[in-house]
Amino acid sequence: MIIAATGLVLLTASSQAQLTLNFASNPGASVQFNGAADSFSFNSDNNGWQWNVTSEVGGSSALGLNASVNNSPFSYGPITTSGSVQYATVLGPLGNLVMSDGAANLTGTVNWIDVATYGAGSGLFNASLDINVSNIHYSGSNPDLQYLVANQPGSMDVSFQFSTTETLTQLSTGDGPYSTSFSGSLSVVPIPEPSTLALTGLGAMFLLRLRRRK
Repeated sequence: MIIAATGLVLLTASSQAQLTLNFASNPGASVQFNGAADSFSFNSDNNGWQWNVTSEVGGSSALGLNASVNNSPFSYGPITTSGSVQYATVLGPLGNLVMSDGAANLTGTVNWIDVATYGAGSGLFNASLDINVSNIHYSGSNPDLQYLVANQPGSMDVSFQFSTTETLTQLSTGDGPYSTSFSGSLSVVPIPEPSTLALTGLGAMFLLRLRRRK
């Protein structure tokens, strides 16, 4: 009975799988900081795409797909410094996510939330990995893209690193542009349905009762 109850808890927990699409900028694509304009942009490659999916956790059908986040430049507000970290709130506009399966496009809305730099020229957009991808739509047949729609909202972060030390203050000085390659991830973690939560709770209660009896 203990094994059965444990299995029930593990089964309901494992059914809530996370899907993560890891990506890297395409050759010729870059993230660009626009100096004193206090904004950043994503530039595309010769085919009009910014990045491609290089690996996955929880799936495989999206490998190699191209995508972009359009509607830049994205502006950010005053810079705050804390030790070697500098960060600012991204004021907008919202980004338009587009990912192609070759026949149909997935679309969504991206809020970058914040931008931060850390010490020796590295930095992040959405450094806290907050939920920032919503309104995901897709009518195609790719299983991983269908999963993103069914389990939205999601979180998306982008990291970058310059070959020289570039703080956010330095990237916000002069005419720019200051450009480099980038990488990141797009993830969704399903929220358990009420019935799943109830089953998990019953399994845990059953284990506790058996333990008390023992």
